[in-house]
Amino acid sequence: MISQTYSLFSKRLKAFSLIELGIVLLIVGIIMGAVFKGQDLLQSAKINSVLDDIRRYKNAVLMYQHTYGEWPGDDPKASVHFANAKNGDGDGIISGNDEPLVWNHLAFAESLSHGNAPASKLGGKYRVTSDPSNDLHGTYLMLGQGDGAKGGLFTPKQAQHLKKKADDGKANEGMIRFIEGENANSGDCIKSDAFNVSHDKPVCVMAVHIQ
Repeated sequence: MISQTYSLFSKRLKAFSLIELGIVLLIVGIIMGAVFKGQDLLQSAKINSVLDDIRRYKNAVLMYQHTYGEWPGDDPKASVHFANAKNGDGDGIISGNDEPLVWNHLAFAESLSHGNAPASKLGGKYRVTSDPSNDLHGTYLMLGQGDGAKGGLFTPKQAQHLKKKADDGKANEGMIRFIEGENANSGDCIKSDAFNVSHDKPVCVMAVHIQ
């Protein structure tokens, strides 16, 4: 009786054929490919959203400057234009206490729905400032992590992807540029005028020249 039961049980435990294994591996490959493709599409959508943000916030800042003759945040007559608005120091640049007022002034001008520094879909926060580094002179829209949006947010590959989508030239040229974040060493983001794509950590901060 025991031998008969064992015989029946062993007959039911047939091994997978090579064809069945091939089908299983094919299905697994298709699923994995779909997952990776989905991640690529999600990443591309986030990059596109950053490009949309750039156009929106840059235009808002320039429109304010054109309308009121002052930079948002730096505007010393903001309280004249808008009730309850705080004035900037009027020194012609956006720095220090001016920076949080940028978004406040843009909200009063109805270019934004709120007066706080906006976040991107990649994470981090936007910042508008003047002369953000020794190599960047003028007014810039920045995107990075942490206090003052100075920490690296983009990996070099993400930064390269964004530049290619914007068709904006080399890493350190054009309207959209990238610099090392506070958490990075020299060369982590850009090395020899090119993105250091061998580095896979978020070490790059975006800097968009406004004017």
